[in-house]
Amino acid sequence: METKELIKAFVEKNGLIGHQSASYNEFIESGLQHVVDEMQVITPEIEGFEIHLGNIKVGKPSVKEANGQVRTIMPNEARLRDLNYAAPIFLEMTPIRNDTEMEKIRPKIGEIPVMLKSNICNLTELIKGKTPEETQKELIKAGEDPDDPGGYFIVNGTERVLVLVEDLAANKMNMEKITIGTYTDSIRVFSESGWVRRRNSIDRKKDGSLVIDMPPFSKPVPFIVGMRALGMERDADIVKTVSEDPRVTTELYVSFEEATEAESPDDSLDYLGKRVAFGQTRSDRIDRAKRVLDSFLLPHMGTSAEDRRKKAYYLAKMAERTIKLHLGMMDIDDKDHYANKRLRLAGGLLEDLFRVAFRALINNTIYSLEKAYKRNRKISVLTAIRSNFLTERIQHAIATGAWVGNRQGVSQHLDRMNYLAALSHRRRVRSLLSTTQPHFEARDLHATHWGRLCPNETPEGSNIGLVKNLAITAKITNEADDALIEDTLRKKGITIQDKKGK
Repeated sequence: METKELIKAFVEKNGLIGHQSASYNEFIESGLQHVVDEMQVITPEIEGFEIHLGNIKVGKPSVKEANGQVRTIMPNEARLRDLNYAAPIFLEMTPIRNDTEMEKIRPKIGEIPVMLKSNICNLTELIKGKTPEETQKELIKAGEDPDDPGGYFIVNGTERVLVLVEDLAANKMNMEKITIGTYTDSIRVFSESGWVRRRNSIDRKKDGSLVIDMPPFSKPVPFIVGMRALGMERDADIVKTVSEDPRVTTELYVSFEEATEAESPDDSLDYLGKRVAFGQTRSDRIDRAKRVLDSFLLPHMGTSAEDRRKKAYYLAKMAERTIKLHLGMMDIDDKDHYANKRLRLAGGLLEDLFRVAFRALINNTIYSLEKAYKRNRKISVLTAIRSNFLTERIQHAIATGAWVGNRQGVSQHLDRMNYLAALSHRRRVRSLLSTTQPHFEARDLHATHWGRLCPNETPEGSNIGLVKNLAITAKITNEADDALIEDTLRKKGITIQDKKGK
């Protein structure tokens, strides 16, 4: 079979922008609900009053006319009238007053831009169940190109596309050598859980001691102190957890010498507490240190007290790798290897944006409820919710490209120079690295780009090598469920420690 026939079969099965529409559909079906479930309950400072959040639902793209009429809208009308092709969002809320459940309400909390040819797009409903000939006629009648695969948005009448964002893989250790400063070796991990993303690292100083670098501490924390604060009481347990290789455990001697100020778990917690709660009582300092460890240290391992033992084991493995890197028993990680990269698609980018906008909406609703309560007015959830509050934030980000996390250029005007340019734009991959810095290695063609990224299609100038395009037969896989992976490992005979480290 010729290569041309293989490529044609691949494109017919997977499409050229199927990854974008699939990601958006997943965001609508589960991503929105996932963000709501993170909040669950709204608790304003009103005695005996709270609001439980339930299911979230997205309607069909519609427009509200000047006379108040709400009707469905097609993408071409949005283009011609400079409108937003967006769908309303409804959220189920249950107010509870003095332990009494009140009537459920389902207010409109805002609008979400709709990706063309996605499951909730009116075009998809229009051509559902039609033959190819009928589909072509219906799309032409609706003012659309039958060969346009969709995958973009219409905001204020302008076609906008979310480019794929290339980023370092979260929750994965990355080792590197340090030639400048007081450190020699380092291993870091971008710990990500939901909307929380923390940078944690273990560094080896020139004197041989290990330290933990984590927020909100302005200075690194001694490694042994951190392990004791996480519940590792006996020094022998710490050593055994790190490694059983005598070449590695010998390197821990200096670290133990620097942790003589905190010999017990409570002393270690107090040691940390003095850095974040200086001047408070010992018990308050210990409580504050526990909250910091739960929230800021490796959040992907959990954020409860039961997860501290797991975090200790994870830190121990990080320390072992740092020492082995120094001893030459392991090599540094290649940050440009594509196994260490992840691509953020439209669904994931929109989930980040919606999470920030939704939390802002909740905070604004809480403010309105508390304001009404202080003025002895009737508390009305429907009145307190400003639906345009969330809508404006989402539409502004897509219209300007200014994304959460100080990222620029995520949303771009769709290139309509020709048909191929429009397709290429929806398959573009953009790095978050600054275009004003050299980044020679990041711009180079890497061996792992083979079959994944096009070696030729990159712009000239400052963007060269940082803006890339998917290879024509590249297929982006979805994030796998951890439970499925753990179950597979257990079937292979691998013992997985539980939350208590057993």
